[in-house]
Amino acid sequence: MNVHKLAKHYYTGKFPSQIEQYLPTALLSQLHKMNVDEVEKLFDQTMRSPIDLSRQWSPELIEFYYTASLYNLFVELDISSHASLYEIAAGDTVCIPRALDAYSNNSTYVTANLNKELSRRFMQKTADLSIQIKIIEDNGNNLLQYYEPQSFEVISFHHAINDIIQTIIADIEGIDTVNNDWWTIEPQMLQAVMRYHNRGELRRAAFESFINIIDTCMKLLKKGGYLIFDNCTYAGYDQMGYSSEFHSAYIQLAREWIHESNLGFKEVELEGYDQQWWMMMTK
Repeated sequence: MNVHKLAKHYYTGKFPSQIEQYLPTALLSQLHKMNVDEVEKLFDQTMRSPIDLSRQWSPELIEFYYTASLYNLFVELDISSHASLYEIAAGDTVCIPRALDAYSNNSTYVTANLNKELSRRFMQKTADLSIQIKIIEDNGNNLLQYYEPQSFEVISFHHAINDIIQTIIADIEGIDTVNNDWWTIEPQMLQAVMRYHNRGELRRAAFESFINIIDTCMKLLKKGGYLIFDNCTYAGYDQMGYSSEFHSAYIQLAREWIHESNLGFKEVELEGYDQQWWMMMTK
């Protein structure tokens, strides 16, 4: 969601109060004193790529930005108030369950995670939500063992394309993503992905596994349901031996691979959602 649209929606009260309740009191007070142009400027400075997490209030504003943007997507796509949503590679990020809870507390949220520490932190952060939350302690590829085909109205990939590719390459390289802290091993995974990319071997190594995940999602998604992808690039990647330019093209990489696979998805374009950073597809 572009920051102009977000600022206008925020200033005119189009977001429910649940979305801003997690903001620190001092930041919330600051936002309430701003006019719409000042709100837009603040979010523009925060979300400008590559995103600088060292800026004051950056993590809180980023979380608000995505929660509000995803809530607005549910509204614009007219998602059922009793929807079941499956999130790929949620980790301990909670923008989507919070957005879903603000949209309708009759919904169900599902994710799959083998990393127990990430799951523990996730459950702590979502303990106050009204929606039903389920974590499947298994690889997401096996979700058809737990749910019938066409079980979900929405399947979401929040900053997850990179996580999927990193996990695929980590498995090849023997990097344990289950028993290690994800954030501790992430630089190692990013560098491994970059080596494959620089050697021209990434597609050969990751395409089939990535498309298998999308094919599983195709089976799990109801007719007329949506896949929602988003991505962003943080400052500091290049200093890790990774590439901001490469990372910023992940949505386009996924778009090309999915189109090439002929799985039957159709892309949906919405005003205010930049196709570099967002992609919505329907079945």
